[in-house]
Amino acid sequence: MAAKYGFSDVCEGLVEDLKGAYPTEWKDFRTTKVLGEDIFGLPKPHPNAVLNLFLEHNIKFALPLAAYRAALGGFSSLVSDGPGMTLPRLSLASAIYGMESIRQATVQASHSIVYGRLGVCPQGACVLSVSTKRMEPRMEALKKVIDIVIEKGTGDMLSPPSLGDPLCTNCAELLENAYLRYCAQPAWLALPRLLWVERVGET
Repeated sequence: MAAKYGFSDVCEGLVEDLKGAYPTEWKDFRTTKVLGEDIFGLPKPHPNAVLNLFLEHNIKFALPLAAYRAALGGFSSLVSDGPGMTLPRLSLASAIYGMESIRQATVQASHSIVYGRLGVCPQGACVLSVSTKRMEPRMEALKKVIDIVIEKGTGDMLSPPSLGDPLCTNCAELLENAYLRYCAQPAWLALPRLLWVERVGET
């Protein structure tokens, strides 16, 4: 409405408010108190509607995270056809491509982190408390961890999954820190490429 009626000062203020919820830097993503569509209050808008809004008003800085949030909803959410939710053809194709790319990136990162960072643990309650003399038990334990990581990750490659029971506190913290280090650069920087942000909204 502010754009429709030419209230430029109001538009600029609204866009400035959006910067906190749609950060462009990893450090801001980690510290923001309100993320994504939560900035709009209740009733919270559908991620597709938010992405359409940003496309319509050419709010480029917010597109990577907005497209990511839309992709997190999965296919059924992406093809929603409620008021304001229907994505343009190329935007939808981009989000679907990004959704699958994110899933693959999450699986690859999880494998790399689990198999590259976690070792045998001396804590008896930890799933990694296995014999160091045989490789098979350790590989079975790591496979159990990776299955849980992928299952609980739900396609969100920017947030470490909560492991709960299978790992002890020390191993869970080690995995979470490694995951966050991965997100800080490769995962975060990959968002525009994975989601074809530069192409989103083309006609």
